[in-house]
Amino acid sequence: MSRRWQVFWLVELALLFGLGFEIVTNPPIFLTLLLGLLAVWLGTRVHHGREVWLTAGTIAVIVAVFINPTVWVMLFLGAVAVLKYANGAHGFGPWAKKQFVAVATTEPTPKAGKSIRHPWVGEAHIGTQLFEWDDINLTVAAGDTIIDLGNTILPKGDNHVVIRKGCGKTRILVPVGVGVMVSHSGAFGTLTMANHELPVHMETVTQYSDDYDTATRRVHILTNVAFGDVEVLAV
Repeated sequence: MSRRWQVFWLVELALLFGLGFEIVTNPPIFLTLLLGLLAVWLGTRVHHGREVWLTAGTIAVIVAVFINPTVWVMLFLGAVAVLKYANGAHGFGPWAKKQFVAVATTEPTPKAGKSIRHPWVGEAHIGTQLFEWDDINLTVAAGDTIIDLGNTILPKGDNHVVIRKGCGKTRILVPVGVGVMVSHSGAFGTLTMANHELPVHMETVTQYSDDYDTATRRVHILTNVAFGDVEVLAV
């Protein structure tokens, strides 16, 4: 079982315990549930009025359970998990849309400041038109992100890529010969760098490439992802 499914079942189990606590601590709902279960039990035992007992008991149980908001959260998470599983690697919904960030170059231009708008959810492309390299600062609520630094010429010295994300996979392609420093913070996920995978659980992990101290061009990658994996690959 993958780590994502383990997290999913842990969350569902916690919500189930919360649902039970809500029902037990609410006397009217708890009494409705008990009476509903009793009616269902009587419907399986008696012959006269059996359908009435079963119908009334089933309705009472459904009302007692589904009146709690927790059960709707459980159903929503379950539906998302089923859709993700059914669609496999293609994913489903705006949280699974792929985002490709391809950096291009142009001649230097006078610096007058600029404003770049990125959608928080869904697909967004940076680099469809030529532009001068600049540090990347990206905020995404949910979705997969690919940043290809092989399509630009990084200036000598330190360059920065900052990504803040709620959930989703992040892949950053760095040219060979560029020193890399990665500082990744996350709740659940992994950090993969130089074919070495590190699990991340409510912590911050910092990794350096072997040529970081000697490289003339370096990139500092700062990622803050609540739920998701980060991959840094040399190309």
